[in-house]
Parts: sequence; C-alpha cells; structure tokens
Amino acid sequence: MKTILALLFSVSTLLLAPPLSAQNSAQDVYNQGVALFNEERYDEALILFEQVLRAKPNFVYARNYAARCKAAMAQNLGPKNDLQGRLSRIIIPEIAFADAPIGDTLDYLASRAQEITKGETTVNFIYKGTPEQRSGTLITLSLRNVPLSEAIKYVGELSRSKVKYEPHAVVIDPTPGAEPAPAAGTAPAPAPGFAAPTPTTTPTSKSTFP
Repeated sequence: MKTILALLFSVSTLLLAPPLSAQNSAQDVYNQGVALFNEERYDEALILFEQVLRAKPNFVYARNYAARCKAAMAQNLGPKNDLQGRLSRIIIPEIAFADAPIGDTLDYLASRAQEITKGETTVNFIYKGTPEQRSGTLITLSLRNVPLSEAIKYVGELSRSKVKYEPHAVVIDPTPGAEPAPAAGTAPAPAPGFAAPTPTTTPTSKSTFP
C-alpha cells in the first residue's frame, strides 16, 4: 500500500512539475536527483529524473537512475532508519553537561525530545553497559542548537560507545574493554552551524543540566 501511494504521489507531482528553465538545467536537476538517490529518497529522486527525461529523453544516465528508483520503490526500500531521521530534525537549543553520568545524560536527552516535540516523539535509549558504567561513565558536553542525533553521536564518542539505531530504540553499547571517558573531556568539534557556548568552570556536582 505504501509503495502504491508513493507511486501515485510521484505521478501527481510529475504532472505539476514545471518545465526546466535555463537557470535550472537538466544537469543540475540530474545532480540533485543523484543526491536524493544516494540518501535513499527514491520517490523524490524519481520526480527529478523524470523531469530531466521530459526535457532530454536521451539522457541515458537519468533513465537508468529512474529505473533504479522504481525498482527500489517496488521493493519498499527507503531510508534505512526513520528514527535517526526524526531525531535529526529535533533541535536542542542548548546542552551543558559537566561530569554527568551517561545514564542521567540519556534520560535528559529523552526528556528534552518529548518536551520539544510536545510529546510527539519518545526516544527509548537502551544502555548495554553495567550499572557501574551507567553511573561511572561521565560526560562533559557543551553545545548550542544541535540536532538530537548529533548530540547522541557526541555522547557515544565521549563514552567510547557504539551507537546503533533500531526501529524503536537507540542502543548505546560500550566498546568492550574500553575505559570510561575522562570526566574532563570535551566534545568533538561541532559540525558547521553548531555554536558551542563559551567554556565555563566545571561545576563540582556530578551533573548539571540547563
């Protein structure tokens, strides 16, 4: 059913799509389609490839990609993890952890996700470490305007844990044999567009949340 709806959406959008302009060349649209295809957004990519083919019917590469999109859609393929995509759209205004146990850190991120989305998104974290690791692995992290998925990535890196997205949960699995991350560690360099707050003196308490 999902595949049928996706195909109907693609056809309807194709009928409404404007013709290519001089500023929006076939090559540019093709490149956009390839980018969407690589993100496994096959229905959106197909729209662009079909648009290219209406302008240039002999564009072989666009025709091949269009066929691959249709094949992927027929198999109900798409982004491998919808949960990660949803979490990447949740922007946390500020995060400020100082020597916070990873267990408290994950509880806080789950709570903030619910608060920001007004209860629409519930994040289930599964921490596979021992109780001692849950309370003894400390996180110091300071970021602003960061997607939740990026915050989770940083928590994984600082705790030397593997982060795995499952359909209904985020699994945090400490790397076997790794020691807990040092309490005074700092976050990896923020990705472009993220603004880290000015460093402050590390509080003496175990955890501080904004």
